[in-house]
Amino acid sequence: MKTGKLLGMLLFVLGIFSLMGCNDEMTDEEEGWYDSIPDGNFFSRGNTVRFYYIDGNGNSLINPEDKNTLPVSWREELVNPIERTEDYNAEHGNYNGNHNWVVYDEEEGLYYCTVSAYGDERQSTYSFPIYVNGEKDAMQITYKYTDRDVIGGKYWAKMISWKYNGVHVYSDDDEPYKKVFIKKANGKTTVSLTR
Repeated sequence: MKTGKLLGMLLFVLGIFSLMGCNDEMTDEEEGWYDSIPDGNFFSRGNTVRFYYIDGNGNSLINPEDKNTLPVSWREELVNPIERTEDYNAEHGNYNGNHNWVVYDEEEGLYYCTVSAYGDERQSTYSFPIYVNGEKDAMQITYKYTDRDVIGGKYWAKMISWKYNGVHVYSDDDEPYKKVFIKKANGKTTVSLTR
């Protein structure tokens, strides 16, 4: 009888310890990550994602000699996005206060655009527009935030998912210099990771 009680108590104690080791909210990998920061702020951060805008034949829709073809992103909707190209620096390809850059990729034979990744620490997902050849597309980035091992600021924002018109195109766990092809043909926009 004593052996049965002792064995029962031992199993009970082991069960308690195993349950104490469980944490349904965060895994070791996620510890220290937050979905939002209540006292946070708006931010923009750099990245290496390359957005190639092409027509139905695979030709570039970006022509650096025509400011009307330069993609323009901003943290909120714009009445006249072309105004943001007035500071275009043809030598370096930057414009819109350095929030956008246009670069020629010799390997692809196409121009691509880089975009600042906007966010707001007070929310996990931030949406913003990008204007391309008179059309407005949507970008949506989901972040997680940490205050661990941060240099030069209070928090660091990790991109969990960057979506272009609802299609996932990037996360910080992907390889750098990811190529995203946005085909605009016959009134339709197609987003793909291959040409």
